[in-house]
Amino acid sequence: MVEFFSEKIVKVEFSAVPESDVILPPLSSKVVKNLILSSKLLPSLSSLVQSGMKNKPLFISNLGKNGFRLFSTGKPVSVKAGEILNFFISFPYYDGFFTELSSGSFETGYGKFFIELEQLEVIELSSIKGVSEGNFYVKFVTPALLSSKVLLPPSLKEKYKNVNPGYSLIPSVGLVVSYAYRVYRALYGNTSNMELDSKSFRLGVLSNSLSRVIGYKLKPLTVVIGNDNKGRLRTSRGFVGWMEFDIPYKKLKKAISKYLIIASYLGIGKSRGIGLGEVVVKIKS
Repeated sequence: MVEFFSEKIVKVEFSAVPESDVILPPLSSKVVKNLILSSKLLPSLSSLVQSGMKNKPLFISNLGKNGFRLFSTGKPVSVKAGEILNFFISFPYYDGFFTELSSGSFETGYGKFFIELEQLEVIELSSIKGVSEGNFYVKFVTPALLSSKVLLPPSLKEKYKNVNPGYSLIPSVGLVVSYAYRVYRALYGNTSNMELDSKSFRLGVLSNSLSRVIGYKLKPLTVVIGNDNKGRLRTSRGFVGWMEFDIPYKKLKKAISKYLIIASYLGIGKSRGIGLGEVVVKIKS
């Protein structure tokens, strides 16, 4: 059983070149997931990929081309032989991971790809220093799936557990921050507990109360997940775009900046293990 270390995050970036014309799965991250589960790439991550753990500290991006991620919003997505694609995987550090960074020509359930390592980054959480100046600029690269239920007081969680409001399409600052905090805490283990719910709730309320939105450009987007076991199309509706905000209270800003920086590696929201909720975070002066 692989032992993951909570104080370090690894981000590995690859290029992927299809050796023939390929119709991709609706979420092209499934090509990457196939490489992991078939032990061709980072096989020690298989247990984390298959885990039902909430907020697990793993991000598998969709394939990218010319600065855009490839996923279906209704129509099939295809790529031609020889096109240079890219993807990345972020996960908690474990000993020997670098021996599992394979390059070469690999068969997947979606075609044959030449995979090559492009960049490796190991981030120590202790090196992430909070910032007390500037605005937060968060770009949502792929649809983010954020449920406003995380902002329910923990005392009401049980009462409304069967209510499904879907995913928020106009996120508040507190909702974004609350999810970023949950991803951070997932590095340290199980996130299904009352203590986390309470801290996440308080952080969300504080962030909403003490934030100033500078600007935003967001739009809802429906993404195709795949088919269920009866062959019916499965979709999820989230949002993409950007928002810029400030937290004038410096102590809170320093804490939030750390959570958001970690989210820039591990994503925000649900279905991060299949490439949704990819974010880019910048501090703007």
